[in-house]
Amino acid sequence: MTAAIVFFLTRNTKKEYTSSTQVYTGIASGYGITSGEDDRVDYFAVNNAFDNLMATIKSRETIEEVGMRLLAHHLLIDKPSYPSLSQDNFDHLKELIPDNLRKQLTVKGSDELTYIRIESYRRGKPKNEIVELLNEPLEIYSFENISARMNAQRRQSSDMIDITFKSNDPAVCQQSLQYIVDVVIKRFKGIKGGETSNVVKYFEDQLALVGAKLRKSEDRLLSYSSQNKIINYYEQAKFVAESKEDVTMDLQKSQMALEASKAALAKIDDKINLKKNLVEINDKIVKLRAQLSETSFSIANAELYNEDADNLNSLKKNSEKIKSQIKDEVDKQYKFNNTPEGVPRGNILNDWLENFISVEENNARVAVIKKRLDGFDTIFNDLAPIGSNLKRIEREVDVAEKEYLSVLHGLNLAKLRQQSLEMSNNLTITDAPFLPLEPLASKRVMMVIMSFVAAFILSLASIIAKSMLGKTVQSPGRAEKFTGLQFMGAFPEYEKLDKRIIVDKLDRANLSQITSNIKIQLKAITRKPNEPYLITVGSIKKGEGKSFCIDKISKVLAEREGEILWLNPNALSEAIQSNVTIVPYNDDASFNKSNSFNDWLKEKKIDTTKYSIIILELNEFNKYNLPESILTSSMLNLILLDSERVWSDSDSRSLNNFTKNASGKSFVVLNKVEIDRMETLIGEIPKTRSNFRRLAKKIITFDFKRT
Repeated sequence: MTAAIVFFLTRNTKKEYTSSTQVYTGIASGYGITSGEDDRVDYFAVNNAFDNLMATIKSRETIEEVGMRLLAHHLLIDKPSYPSLSQDNFDHLKELIPDNLRKQLTVKGSDELTYIRIESYRRGKPKNEIVELLNEPLEIYSFENISARMNAQRRQSSDMIDITFKSNDPAVCQQSLQYIVDVVIKRFKGIKGGETSNVVKYFEDQLALVGAKLRKSEDRLLSYSSQNKIINYYEQAKFVAESKEDVTMDLQKSQMALEASKAALAKIDDKINLKKNLVEINDKIVKLRAQLSETSFSIANAELYNEDADNLNSLKKNSEKIKSQIKDEVDKQYKFNNTPEGVPRGNILNDWLENFISVEENNARVAVIKKRLDGFDTIFNDLAPIGSNLKRIEREVDVAEKEYLSVLHGLNLAKLRQQSLEMSNNLTITDAPFLPLEPLASKRVMMVIMSFVAAFILSLASIIAKSMLGKTVQSPGRAEKFTGLQFMGAFPEYEKLDKRIIVDKLDRANLSQITSNIKIQLKAITRKPNEPYLITVGSIKKGEGKSFCIDKISKVLAEREGEILWLNPNALSEAIQSNVTIVPYNDDASFNKSNSFNDWLKEKKIDTTKYSIIILELNEFNKYNLPESILTSSMLNLILLDSERVWSDSDSRSLNNFTKNASGKSFVVLNKVEIDRMETLIGEIPKTRSNFRRLAKKIITFDFKRT
């Protein structure tokens, strides 16, 4: 039935077409700016990158954009054709998008502008025609449909990705694949570019801030250096210190020369001793001496400060001129030829004049040097705070410069990474989507076969599970398992018998087997002469079919054993049927309190001598208390069970109470057994069969000897 339903439902199944494309990613083996010869492949990173790419391909936004671009392309098609759109899809699209909406959405000759309008219209309202179209699972533009028909996977461990697409329209296959690849390449590049662009922008912003900070520090250093007239502080400080050392040495030398000149001049003054006071008080010489001292001071100052050479030469010439004038004046003052000691005066005057001039010159030089040294102290007082401030400013500039270089280095690395990603993650189509010309082979036959097999397996599994796991009695084996009693026989489900079954033959074979088993059990029982056999027939619940089964068994036993007495609690009046006497009885106080079964029969005035077998039908065990005096008289006990009933723990307890009190063997008899199970009990079920069915059964059962 399932196979027939599948066959019927698939009668109008549309043919399917498939197309594929191949994309080179370059993720694992791609070469970029930062690639090197010894670079090792990080397989975890490669797999992660492929997972990201697959997620991008299958993402909702990607597929929705593909659906809208496909819709935009189809809206611009004027008439259907095999490479553009099938007739069915073309007509269906006209029904979905009315002409007024089509005019509103389309821009003639431009798929891109049409897509932009569709996207804008979709976002305009929470629910409109485009939104419903993109969310309808059966439409070729919907997310569910495209996702279900698209398959993307990496080709083994290569850099290639294979994407396939199935559709009932060959044009849709090719177009959908092309849009998928285009959208994925654009989005993947945007994602990768966005990652590095954010980093590059961050570094550019930081570089601008750090650059401004560096320029501010440099401007502060420049301003401070200009205000304090500093070109190179450390060189200048070193030069001043060295200059001070040189000046100090010059001072020492000048002081030594001065002291020497003074000492020599003092000795000569002692020797001369004539008109000494005249010399000292001579106005002209005093003036010349002052001029010489002033000139010597200027010369010393010029030499110390490295003034212009022409000015220095002029001063020296003026000094020589003054010296000459002093000499001439001294010569005029001293006309004596010899000293009192007899030394020529001319020689002593020359010595005196030289030492006199030397004293003046050294005095001037010492004064200049001391003044110069005082100037160095002022310079050092000025340079000390300048150096500290300058060092602090230079440190700020150095820190700002290092920060600037660090940010600049990060920016360069980010740009290098950006360029490398653009080169290495450049997705390329190596195998373009093609237009399929032939449909795929139909799966209708396979679907029918698989539905038949699946339904058969499920049905068989449910039957087996029900048989093995359920607590329905069903079969003789399960009846013996649940009750713990030996199986005596079974009766079929007469209401469900096939019309072809010959009921008389079925009853004759079945009852013959049951009565034979009963006779075998009765022959093994010892009884008094002329004492009838007592068979009790009971059931745990009402409606197990006791009366029905006793009726059939008693008639067959009467034919073979003689008169039968059937004590029936459900009978309305006494009756005789085919040597079977039916006597009604009540489960009253006399029945329950009787000392024995024979005493009870006497009370009922029933003559048992003419009966060979007495069949006592009992009420259900779960509602009635059966007297022990009656049960102990029983010679054979038959327990009727409906094969379709579910066995419970309460049934086990009720049956256990009965078997403990009843004497004689107890057997279980099944009622309403499926006819197919009866074949295992009595053999082949008698029914009218055609020659073909008989032959088929022989083949199935390998019973070729049966006539």
